[in-house]
Amino acid sequence: MADPRPAMTDFETAINANMGRLIALARAMLGAQTRDSKQAEDLVQDALLRLFKHRDEYDWSDGGWSLMAKAVARNVISCRRRRVGKSLDADEVLLATLGREDDPAETSIARETGDRLRNFIESLPAPWREVLALREQQGMGYREIDQTMNVSESQVKTWLHRARVRLTKLHEPATESSESAELPDV
Repeated sequence: MADPRPAMTDFETAINANMGRLIALARAMLGAQTRDSKQAEDLVQDALLRLFKHRDEYDWSDGGWSLMAKAVARNVISCRRRRVGKSLDADEVLLATLGREDDPAETSIARETGDRLRNFIESLPAPWREVLALREQQGMGYREIDQTMNVSESQVKTWLHRARVRLTKLHEPATESSESAELPDV
């Protein structure tokens, strides 16, 4: 029998290197109703426990990101399908520190823009939001996404296209109205 210690060490290294990204992936896929909850962390932990049970069967030499991201994405999708849980305690510290600049004006602009974009994304139907998060945030290919979500590659492309079109349409009126509001009357 093979020595289980190398698999355990590789597994621990992969978790330490990717935990923040895995939680961010779960939060992005869950959307607004669970953004301030511990549900994302619970889903990541559950996915990792399942991987832990079979850690000796996997190759961890690549850092484990792909395997863990797929496991988390599948777990989130299963949870959404079961409609498990709504909200728990908030984790404001992580959200408060993402994407902040030192300049107060830049911080304010970035916060407003990020909030607006986050609201637009959260208004998307769940499958569109999930596909968008897997493709744009996690950099997964169409084939990986279709395997993760158990849908066809053409369905992934359709949802991604619709999500992008909807985001473009939602963003345009906000941009035009803010630009016209800033122009002085002559």
